[in-house]
Amino acid sequence: MFRTHLIFSFLIGLLIINSFNIQNKIIFIIILLIASALPDIDSYKSKIGKKIKPISFLINLFFRHRGIFHSPFILILISLVIALINPEIAAAFFIGYLSHLVLDSLTPEGIMFFYPFSKKRTKGRIRTGSLFENILFILLLALCFYMLL
Repeated sequence: MFRTHLIFSFLIGLLIINSFNIQNKIIFIIILLIASALPDIDSYKSKIGKKIKPISFLINLFFRHRGIFHSPFILILISLVIALINPEIAAAFFIGYLSHLVLDSLTPEGIMFFYPFSKKRTKGRIRTGSLFENILFILLLALCFYMLL
């Protein structure tokens, strides 16, 4: 779920932000949060897809959900382009986007980590919207509050 992606990436951001010399921590976290939702641009039913439905619909039509946009291939490509402009933003983007891929790999639908080179899926057992995901969300939220205190 959207909220689980956001809170997971926020927690990761809190865990790493002081380990690096980040110039603007707020911008870093904002980019990280946006990037954590971005892979679902390939689904016009997702939170981000609904915001840009025509674009999301076209992406879904050509690439389908959990295809190229749920692959480290596109993540690395976009991150490298961003790094040419601003390495700090590229790092935030990379971490946020990767956090989304990690969580989606824990679902029964899984993701194709090596797409477009392989269509083998990495799958887990956590169903989206299930009781377990809700418990996970609450635990992640509690950890975020703990980190902020």
